[in-house]
Amino acid sequence: MNNAVSPNILLVDDDYNILQVMEIRLKLMGYQVVTCLDPKEALSVFEQGNFSIVLTDQRMEGLRGSDLVNEIHLRDPHVPIIIMTAYGTVDDAVESVRQGAYTYLQKPVDTKELELHIKRALGDSAEEQRLTQERHIWERIVENMNAALIVLNSDLTVDWMNSIAQSQYKIEDFSRGQLCIEVIPQGILPCASCPVKQALLSGKTQSIEHHNYKTDQWLLVTAIPIHDLQRNIIQVAELAQDITEIKRAQDMLLEKEKLKGVIEMAGSAAHELSQPMQSILGWGELLRYRINENDPNFKILQSICRDIEKLGDLVTRIRNVTCHVTKNYLGNINIIDLDKASTEKKHV
Repeated sequence: MNNAVSPNILLVDDDYNILQVMEIRLKLMGYQVVTCLDPKEALSVFEQGNFSIVLTDQRMEGLRGSDLVNEIHLRDPHVPIIIMTAYGTVDDAVESVRQGAYTYLQKPVDTKELELHIKRALGDSAEEQRLTQERHIWERIVENMNAALIVLNSDLTVDWMNSIAQSQYKIEDFSRGQLCIEVIPQGILPCASCPVKQALLSGKTQSIEHHNYKTDQWLLVTAIPIHDLQRNIIQVAELAQDITEIKRAQDMLLEKEKLKGVIEMAGSAAHELSQPMQSILGWGELLRYRINENDPNFKILQSICRDIEKLGDLVTRIRNVTCHVTKNYLGNINIIDLDKASTEKKHV
């Protein structure tokens, strides 16, 4: 292993003999090693160095290994820490793993087992850094889109969400590891046809439009699977973008297209009506000249002719409709204003 690129290990143990033996074993594996007898001093050394991994004893004077884990992770939450423990402190070591240590090894530590765990820890750390970088990229992209982003684990627990998601879903606080149904209020996201579940099953990006009937909000929800280096799905990024205004604009456009079709159909019908009406009106005029004014049918004929003229005027106005103009009628009801629609020179 090339020393210029080999990982740098911080080794902490208050037993000088064990510290020396472990240092030699690690250097023979090809790693760079910095040793510390005092766990409190190790914190200062860690802050000044650039360490890929930390190996520490559990039971030491001044500071336990589990406490060292907490202190180091306050400074760098991503660095893997391996606890080395004697039989009597296994329970403490297990608790340290729960609190964030990568794993624990029982003393005397087997060389092959030690090397295996170090390689795994370094590999997992590199993978975590890659995922963190990808998340930051996603976060920047999503911020520009003004969209909500939630990262879910394969068991549908929430790993992370951006501030837009917390604001949009009215989430004041959440803890990593909670199920999404425990964090996100019911009805906001499409649980019945969950795109996250579909993405986990198919391994492909899934999208769905979801309508929240309570708020009349439309969301475009996209679930994007995140793979590890072996192409296994480990997380899903769920992106939710508010498309309410887009949907409303589409509905308005569709409504206008429908009205345009109705107006065109009305114009065609008016054209078809105008011919027989003109004929009826013509025959009515002829009959008025042939019937004596004293004839009781004369007034009836005059009334028919007047109604036909009114109907003819209405047909002409319908044929001249060039735009969609409405006016109020009975409260909130709107009807087409034929007077304006037949005179204004603008198109639908």
